[in-house]
Amino acid sequence: MNNAVLRFRAIFRQKVSRWQAIAGLDFHVLVTLLFRGWAVVAGGATVFLLPLWLSPIEQGYYFTLASVLALQIFFELGLNQIVMQLVSHEVANLAETSDGRLTGKESHLGRLSSLARLIRRWYGVSAILFAIIGGVAGAVFFSQKGTEPMSVWLGVWVVLVGATAVNLWLSPGLAVMEGCGKVGQVARLRLVQSVLGYACLWAALLSGTGLWAATAVPVVSAVCTGYWLKTHGNMLRWLSGRTIDLQNQLRWRTDVLPLQWRIALSWVSGYLIFNLFTPMVFSHHGAVEAGRLGMALTVFSAISSIGMSWVNAKAPNFTMHIARGERCELNTLFKALILRSTVVIALTSTCVVLVAWYLNQLGLSLILRIASPSVLVVLAIVTTINSAIFSMAIYMRAHREEPMLTLSIVVGILTACVVYIGISYGVLIMMFLYMTITFFISLPWTIWLFVNYYKRTM
Repeated sequence: MNNAVLRFRAIFRQKVSRWQAIAGLDFHVLVTLLFRGWAVVAGGATVFLLPLWLSPIEQGYYFTLASVLALQIFFELGLNQIVMQLVSHEVANLAETSDGRLTGKESHLGRLSSLARLIRRWYGVSAILFAIIGGVAGAVFFSQKGTEPMSVWLGVWVVLVGATAVNLWLSPGLAVMEGCGKVGQVARLRLVQSVLGYACLWAALLSGTGLWAATAVPVVSAVCTGYWLKTHGNMLRWLSGRTIDLQNQLRWRTDVLPLQWRIALSWVSGYLIFNLFTPMVFSHHGAVEAGRLGMALTVFSAISSIGMSWVNAKAPNFTMHIARGERCELNTLFKALILRSTVVIALTSTCVVLVAWYLNQLGLSLILRIASPSVLVVLAIVTTINSAIFSMAIYMRAHREEPMLTLSIVVGILTACVVYIGISYGVLIMMFLYMTITFFISLPWTIWLFVNYYKRTM
């Protein structure tokens, strides 16, 4: 009997290992998927609870607050992406010891140490500037465009800005750890953050705190990140405290700035593309309509997040393969990842549209708190197309280059024009025009850029 049990366990483990290999599920991908999967479940529960415990106007403020908070991109300027790439490039030639230190050539260690010091200063200043400038800008927007008195939203906004500033200040530490290959460990932290944050959010909603519930997730995130970096950040503190030779020092003007200003412009353009819709609808059609669109965007953002888990979890590996000259391994890995990612996003988006259409046919009142099925169809198409675009962008940026600059600026300007023109005709027309830009400009342009990188030889 014992032998039969042992044989069954061995066969079961072989089957599990086989399916993990087929699905590409190692520790880092699996934990990232768990985090993104939980985000979808938690987001779905939140989408259900918000209409029950917030009024239509409060729901509009809830999602618009989140969109305006994305102003932090103007202060972070894409540096986290560069940090992860730079760290991965240097770590590819180093080894980690049991106590969290790195060994190898001083040239690589010196560049990492100087990078750790640089980002500590940069993000400290950026967080302060965001808290002041972003806080004032948001307060002016809601006071001029909102319908609710300042007493309803000002305190919430101040706490949100403060918590987001702290998260901005701490974020480069996580980027360094991800660049060192600890993607799974960081994803596990974010899973814990998300579980605790959403638990506090739901408790706040159920207790009738209204808009104050919006502060739960960013506040919990700041507390958890600070604690995790204090207990697991030995490598980061060791790098920051090392004495380095000026000859081996990373220089901001030559090593960071040439890539950063390109990525910064791309990310600012990305703000116009992805975070302009809800505030504009809030401004022209009111908080209720902004809440419906904001909820739809949140659902498809969660779908994109979980579908991109495969590619995001392996982004440091792309840079390491490039640093080692392993071109075949790089392309083989990417082909498998983009296929899994796009298929998952396409199927999940289709399911969401079908479920929303069915509930709409049943005439449930709660379904009126999300955008119409026609808008959801457009968002499903855009989300699927963007998943391929995002994947190709990650592949290209792993070369420590920013080929998406011109594309991002052009699409950002066109999207701003589309929002300005289409907002008068309604949400559906605005989103349809954006889908047209994505399909006929963003996708073919990205493919053209990607093919040039894919065919490169080392």
